[in-house]
Amino acid sequence: MKKTLLILGGDGYLGWPLAMKLALQHPDEKIVIVDNQWRREAVRELGFDSLSHIPRLAERIAAFQRHYGIYNIHYQLFDICSTMLEDLIIREQPHTIYHLAQQCSASYSMMGLDEALHTLRNNEEGNMRLLWAVRQHVPKAHIIKLGSFGEYAKGGIPIAEGYFRPSYKGASAYTDLPYPREANDIYHISKINDSNYTAMACRIWNLRITEVMQSTVFGLLTEEMAFKPELYTRFDYDTVFGTVANRFVIQAVSGNPLTIYGNGHQRTGLMALRDAVGSLARFAAEPPAAGEHRVINHVTETHYSINELAADIIGVARKAGLKTSAVHLDDLRKENTDFKAGYEVESSLHNHPLFHSDFREVILETLQLVYPYKEQITDRHFLPFIFWEESCKSPAENSADRMWERFWNKIRKKHFGQPQLNLNPGCLGTVDITADLGTAQNGNPLALYAKTREAFRYIKQECNHLWPSPGYRFTVTYSTSQTMNLLALAMLRKLLTTKKGPFRVVTSKHEHQGGIGPFEQLSEFIVYYLPDEVLVSRGMLEEKLSLLQPDIIFLSHTYYDTGDVVHNNNTLRLLKEAAPDAWLILDVAQSLGIHQIPFGTADLITGSTHKWLFGPYGGGLTWIKHAFAEWIGALFWNGQQLLPDVETHGFSLPGGQDFKLYWQLHQSLDRYRQIGIVTALERSCELADFLRKELSLRLNTAGIAHYYLNGFPTPCLALAFTDYDPYPLYIHLHGLDIHVKCIKDRQKENGETIHIMRIGLPYYETRERLFRFIQEVEKFVSIETVLAEAISLTKDQVV
Repeated sequence: MKKTLLILGGDGYLGWPLAMKLALQHPDEKIVIVDNQWRREAVRELGFDSLSHIPRLAERIAAFQRHYGIYNIHYQLFDICSTMLEDLIIREQPHTIYHLAQQCSASYSMMGLDEALHTLRNNEEGNMRLLWAVRQHVPKAHIIKLGSFGEYAKGGIPIAEGYFRPSYKGASAYTDLPYPREANDIYHISKINDSNYTAMACRIWNLRITEVMQSTVFGLLTEEMAFKPELYTRFDYDTVFGTVANRFVIQAVSGNPLTIYGNGHQRTGLMALRDAVGSLARFAAEPPAAGEHRVINHVTETHYSINELAADIIGVARKAGLKTSAVHLDDLRKENTDFKAGYEVESSLHNHPLFHSDFREVILETLQLVYPYKEQITDRHFLPFIFWEESCKSPAENSADRMWERFWNKIRKKHFGQPQLNLNPGCLGTVDITADLGTAQNGNPLALYAKTREAFRYIKQECNHLWPSPGYRFTVTYSTSQTMNLLALAMLRKLLTTKKGPFRVVTSKHEHQGGIGPFEQLSEFIVYYLPDEVLVSRGMLEEKLSLLQPDIIFLSHTYYDTGDVVHNNNTLRLLKEAAPDAWLILDVAQSLGIHQIPFGTADLITGSTHKWLFGPYGGGLTWIKHAFAEWIGALFWNGQQLLPDVETHGFSLPGGQDFKLYWQLHQSLDRYRQIGIVTALERSCELADFLRKELSLRLNTAGIAHYYLNGFPTPCLALAFTDYDPYPLYIHLHGLDIHVKCIKDRQKENGETIHIMRIGLPYYETRERLFRFIQEVEKFVSIETVLAEAISLTKDQVV
């Protein structure tokens, strides 16, 4: 039987050339690559790609076999964070295992919660599964684990090769101790944790492990590639997966300035790809003793700062006839230092004759190799979009960049993959396709109750964090329309216990029927509509409310027709002071999720979850002041209480039919927290500004008079027409599964009658999909213009 050697992560930048080298060095052994192709998919999902074309793994292996006539490379496609790894180790009984199967981008790990969690799970769980399987099934096997030179703390003292004997306050350690580790990103912290697990496995389980503290790798070519493009490894140059030196090389070739983050004093260790692969391969024949945790500082160039690295690459590029320079960008990684840190690095590879290629020669070689791909280089790959301090936030100057669009498109595909284009701000709730209770709970009543209570605890915790509301009871209710139906009836019942109607309700002229409608339809209420000028004038408001003596004041935080945020605690206090005996109800259906809610004055605040929170249809969040809750008693009167929280009794949804609503709301809030209210609002406003400009251009070309009722920036456009009826356009778009809001015959306070088209911009939408909407509007109004001209011509002929 052939001996087996495993390469976990053998399809990657280092993994593929290492697999070829090991196959050639050990022709009588079975080389098994294990990979789940995650790197390929992740790079594509972010809108990037390798500069060099990367064939499928099976095609790569076939190309290797054709060129070398060696057939000892095999592959398995699976995730090592599964039982399949242990099954493979049991079956193959490998004597050597290279572990390169880790999420290797620090930037990716800081992009958002999902990316951070993926990094932790993939790196730490995968490493632990490997250690455990080796311990149980092949305890004599040699693990060669790829660590990171970035794990080490840089404090100005020499960096030891893994272990050293420190002294402190005159006392020296009596045994070797690990060199201190410190990191400012999740990826490197996961590697630090891996190092601790690895050291423990050697000390306690007697495993033999070589941990290679890999520095930044650069270059494209190794000897095994033989200048055959089908054997090349991947070459990423983007700001997430590309290494700094490789990115600088591509920027030099494309004529772009080399982008340096911050002041450029940061130190970096470097190693050419051919040296890293050659050195890694030799460890297969040099296993440490059982119980030994051997650490190798895999670095050959130890002195470079980023400024010096850029300067050297610029120098090589200019000698090769390329014009390039450097430019400093913001310090996205919070790495700025006032000077280049001075420290030595211990490494057995210093000036090694086999594994220390000349830096400038490798840079020149790489420039020459990638130059034929110059036309394939995408400049936008060079623009950073991940702030390590503020995840998921894009610099304003880069907000239109394609990779930023790809980032949002990834979210859309994962959570909102439905084909329709829903821009109706009244019902933006395209429900998260991943939201579900899970099949394990379906059909199990007790599990459903438990799961729902768990979801409510999370919802309450998140809402308290997102919208601190001291003095209010928090409840999960139906959407604003249904809640207002229940509320109007409950308030009428209570009001009738102390006096006869009709009861007076004061509101604005901008309300949605779902909110004010119940008061308009119940004969026991009389509704008074105050002009805008009255609502913002203390004197006029006091005079009007003194005359009306209202029982209820109902207003929207954001007006239904214009999308403007109108009322804050200042205006609400004016109302309360002018009518202290009236209950003040605030509808935040159009605000919840994009604007801060003005807690403190209103007696009840209610909003829907299926608009800007993109949560479940028919759900709502309601905050009730304690005094109002005690006065009204309840909204639900069946006495069935789903939740143990006493303050929810009679106010939060009690029925089993609402289990899924609670869980979907849980998941929508979880996603909303990951995105962040500021990021979501900025993204929606960015899209709205793009759409406003493009729409106006088309409408002006068609000669259609229009204006916008709301100011900018705004996530919702209120497009007003005086002489154009948008309803046929609205119906046409609806037939194409493009949904907006159309409000006909709205009378303004000056007597003007207008038609309104309202368009809400979800943060997850993309310019590409919005352009479809723009094109359909353009086609429709163009046809209308042609028809109108034809009709006019016919009339002229008749005359």
